[in-house]
Amino acid sequence: MQDIIKSGFKFLISAAFFRGCINLIYLSIPIYMLIIYDRVLFSASLATLYTLGVGVLICLLTMGVIDYAQKQIMGKAASRLALKMRPFVLNSLPGFPRGLEDLETLRTAVAGGHLIRFLDLPWMVIYLILLYLIHPIMGGMSAAGVIIAAIALGLIKILAKKRYIAAELAFKANRDRLQKAMAHRDLVSAMGLYPGVIKKYIHIDDRVMELRVKAEQFQGITDAALTVLYSLVPTLVFATGVVVFFSEKITVGAVFACVIILVRLFGPLEKSLKEMRISIEARAAYDRIKTFVNTDPPKERLSLPSPEGRLEAEGVGLAAAGKTILHNISFSLEPGESLGVFGPSSAGKTSLCKLITGIWPAASGKIRLDGAEIAQWPKDEFGGYLGYLPQETELFEGSVAENIARLGKVDSDKVIEAAGKAGVHNMIVKLPQGYDTKIDATGKNLSAGQRQLISLARIFYTDPKVAVLDEPHTHLDDQGFRMLAHALVQLKNKKTTTIVVTDRPNILVSMDKIIVLKDGQVAMFGPAKEVLNQLAGNQQQAAGV
Repeated sequence: MQDIIKSGFKFLISAAFFRGCINLIYLSIPIYMLIIYDRVLFSASLATLYTLGVGVLICLLTMGVIDYAQKQIMGKAASRLALKMRPFVLNSLPGFPRGLEDLETLRTAVAGGHLIRFLDLPWMVIYLILLYLIHPIMGGMSAAGVIIAAIALGLIKILAKKRYIAAELAFKANRDRLQKAMAHRDLVSAMGLYPGVIKKYIHIDDRVMELRVKAEQFQGITDAALTVLYSLVPTLVFATGVVVFFSEKITVGAVFACVIILVRLFGPLEKSLKEMRISIEARAAYDRIKTFVNTDPPKERLSLPSPEGRLEAEGVGLAAAGKTILHNISFSLEPGESLGVFGPSSAGKTSLCKLITGIWPAASGKIRLDGAEIAQWPKDEFGGYLGYLPQETELFEGSVAENIARLGKVDSDKVIEAAGKAGVHNMIVKLPQGYDTKIDATGKNLSAGQRQLISLARIFYTDPKVAVLDEPHTHLDDQGFRMLAHALVQLKNKKTTTIVVTDRPNILVSMDKIIVLKDGQVAMFGPAKEVLNQLAGNQQQAAGV
């Protein structure tokens, strides 16, 4: 990410140049006041007054134009940053769901110039030097006031950071929890769960509100204190200037010029105070992006020859949150062989599917396709060799044809061929617009069984070498089950290595091999007939006992 930020260094240089111009042009105002009070008032020259007025007006208009140009530059810098970061953030979304939200927070902060206030720091030093040159006492008091205000602002920012971040994270977590519950709105509505869901949300939101109120109260107190300080220091400097004026060591114009310069000095500090929440959230977003988003260029992987479908698991293990999910799983399948995965709930069946498909990396051991570890295959290429039907059927917004075509360019012949192999062509043509039937964002305008069968057709679109089906019969009726059986036969005929998680005996008996998992380990593995006979014998023995 540092390289991406460095690539935008030219924008920072441009912004620094424009900030310098603005701060330099601002000096026209104290110079104007200095000349007016020390010369024009005594000379009573209207021509000089008009000339100075026009000059200051031109300076202020120029400053406005430059300020506009700077904002445009920062807007372009923010857009460029977002565009460069977007591919990396999108690739990181599975493990970093709030990535796009954080990227937008960062983009907004950059576009608004909230993160470049430090560019004013050199000019604050220059202004203090000018004040010292006008009069050492004025410069010393101004420097003391600015230093005290800056230290106070820094301490307040540190204290406010924890409050704002804690409140924001708690709010978003509670909001995500509510959205997840409402995603099951049919269940919530049917079983009268809505009051309970809302009650739980309100209970947590009350605590979130307390955090927010405390953060805002703290901000309110600090705002008031610093506002008094920001007003007090110029007032004291002005009073000091008057005292010095009485000793005839400074002119009236110089006093007013000092106060105007001091007001400008406090400008960046005041803006930092007002934008504190934005800058804190932007900094937190940047830290999260830097932690969770990998911006290293992807390693180029050599394209491997199209696999035959030989699949091997060698002592595969998986652990999460300190708990072992799978341990020492081993099996091998020749091209075209089928494997039934059987076992009780929480045995690790779905986890094994995610390892085989490369969704999760194995903690130990290796899974190989045609002798090569699946991690060696370029991701896009590997996806074309793989067909996957997850336990929770997922369709995407678009047409039925687009979903079968894996959201790529729709080849009508291949789409219809894939549907035919899955045995679902007749079901699809009976939909309102056939293959052009639109699926909404949730996919809920089709029945669960229809979604599962369309997902089954999606497997065949690229003629995969390996197919993984995790409980593909969950939502199917008798007719749908016959379509599934037809699809399994087609996979067999195409010599596609097939893994099916199921508890249906009529599916298990059609498998070449069966692996039985229990507590994340292999309890049995072998030819289907032998494993089924052994399971039947165990059941009879248990019944006899």
